[in-house]
Amino acid sequence: MKSITKIAILFIALLSFNAASAQNSMKAPVRYKLKNGITLIVAQNNGLGKIYSRLTIENQTCGNKVIAQVFENYLNNKATKFNDSMAATGATSSKVTIAYNEANTATNIANFEPALNYVSTLFLNPTTAKQAFDEMKSLYAGNKADLDSITLEEVQNYYNKNFKASDTFITIAGDITPSDAKEIASKAFGNWNVVATL
Repeated sequence: MKSITKIAILFIALLSFNAASAQNSMKAPVRYKLKNGITLIVAQNNGLGKIYSRLTIENQTCGNKVIAQVFENYLNNKATKFNDSMAATGATSSKVTIAYNEANTATNIANFEPALNYVSTLFLNPTTAKQAFDEMKSLYAGNKADLDSITLEEVQNYYNKNFKASDTFITIAGDITPSDAKEIASKAFGNWNVVATL
């Protein structure tokens, strides 16, 4: 947990350094623990006009690296589609990047909540494992022997073991109050009630 706190503070420090030239007003970070165990750290930076977030899932087991890559490819494809849909609406400055154990958003104020909600639908969706498996099989069928040997049950077990609310940290920094950030994060991730058993 100390490593995540250090990463969150570094993330906030980098954002504040990047915004220093605009003479923004960075406030001290506020830490919350949501009811389901998610740790939320919020740093308000008035006048930035943007909001950044980083979701990190700690304590993931090494497990099968190929299965981790299956999730990463699937989540990256979903993030690309989201970014393309945002760009189609003119929100070219809004971006989501997702890996198997983290997600980042960089948006203007208006698009922050939809971006965070999108991330939550991917991480909290009980059908994510099946969708990732189906996409992997359709994209790589017969092309990679190590992928052909993976079963749906293995992918679902990896998801159930590694995607846990109690091991999740969300850092939000930018033009948002801590109370607004907590409200948005609670709406997006509040129903994630799985507790890690590691």
